[in-house]
Amino acid sequence: MGTASSVANEFLKLSKEQGVDVTNMKLVKLMYIAQGLSLSLLERPIFEDDKIEAWKYGPVVPSIYHEFKHFKSEPITSKSVTLDSNWVHSSEPELTSDDDKKIVQLTWNLYKDSSAEDLVVSTHRPGTPWSFSYAHGKNNTIDNRLIKKYYDKFITSLKQYLKSA
Repeated sequence: MGTASSVANEFLKLSKEQGVDVTNMKLVKLMYIAQGLSLSLLERPIFEDDKIEAWKYGPVVPSIYHEFKHFKSEPITSKSVTLDSNWVHSSEPELTSDDDKKIVQLTWNLYKDSSAEDLVVSTHRPGTPWSFSYAHGKNNTIDNRLIKKYYDKFITSLKQYLKSA
């Protein structure tokens, strides 16, 4: 299992390799979706070191949002960095699990061409984990069990679609 920073960096690596801009808003939505796909397909979170919260504009991974908020709505041009316990050495965390990399790649393949605004609309639909968790003025945590239940249905629908295509 990775960390929120390592998952973010995997998306940012794909962004750079493929020349597809990723803003902070798009990144946190992709991370939410990857968490859902991981919970459904791997039966475990892709990261556990941060929660996902229901904010006004959808699901947000707070640590990643705050790390990249200085980019505002511009494309992110650097990776997530962590410091050691002495605050001396920094590193760019990387995913090491092939399964986690596959989840990020699947998420990327499904949504790389979606705008941040499209992802906001998608995650705000009635019946989404965000819709059950959001309360105006609060940043409620979206429970992983709720995310898993939603993405279990998504995967079932995707499998049915692929069989009929």
